[in-house]
Amino acid sequence: MNLKVTIILIITSCFILSCGKKANQPKQEKDLETIEPSLQFIWETDSLLTTCEAVLYDDASKIIYVANINEEPWEKDNNGFISTINDKGEILNLKWIEGLSGPKGMGISNGKLYVNDIDAIVEIDIQQQKILNRYEVPNNPQLNDITVSPNGVVYSSGSNSNTIYKLDNGNVVVLAEGDLNRLNGLLWQKEGLYYLESGNQNFGIMNMKDLTFKTLTTDIGHGDGVVRLQNGDFIISSWKGAIFYINSNDWTKTLLLNTEAESIQTADIDYIPSTQTLLIPTFFNNRVKAYKVNMSK
Repeated sequence: MNLKVTIILIITSCFILSCGKKANQPKQEKDLETIEPSLQFIWETDSLLTTCEAVLYDDASKIIYVANINEEPWEKDNNGFISTINDKGEILNLKWIEGLSGPKGMGISNGKLYVNDIDAIVEIDIQQQKILNRYEVPNNPQLNDITVSPNGVVYSSGSNSNTIYKLDNGNVVVLAEGDLNRLNGLLWQKEGLYYLESGNQNFGIMNMKDLTFKTLTTDIGHGDGVVRLQNGDFIISSWKGAIFYINSNDWTKTLLLNTEAESIQTADIDYIPSTQTLLIPTFFNNRVKAYKVNMSK
């Protein structure tokens, strides 16, 4: 009787194990599926967006803000401006805000648009269409990109100072400094602050707890803008004219677009999740271009 029971138990166990493996097979196959991202051109604006460096989509108003340096990136010439366009590429207000010099990265929080302008973070009231404050940063930081956390903290990168600054309750403080080379793109996420280096050509993450920097992907060109997709992966831009897809599982990169031979730059990008649209400011090409992000398996 004991031998018979033992045999039955062995057979039953084998059956259960066999069923378990079979149930897991689809998941394993799904994990091994390869995503093949691509870009499909949709539209471009008129060529009035002089030296457009950055774009920012506001989901609340469906308006796209464009930061236009208007010639020299680091000159205090007071001729830079912010434009507004719609999601079809039509210019709504060419000079929505004037009186800036080298406007670059932007972020929105509590009805305010924050713009980096060489050595100051400029605060603009969106509804009033008015500059409220200029938060100065000393020692020629060459402020470049901005990202905003859900609780309204503004983070700014200094390309010359290789420093991340924090604007909180009207005060600008140094958050972190690293062994970096031309720090540029920033993106706040719950796991840390993602960053791009134009000089070292790296994509990495800063730990918000111990303020340490970790490189994730190398050889990404002159890193400028970074966005995150719904699937957790990233798209980053290299200023000279390249767009890369970054797989967040293994941090490998795929080249999606290369316009360097055409002398069309790809500066500080943004992304519209609802339509899977990538927005690319083309700097000296003076246009914003839009591409559909396609994902095939």
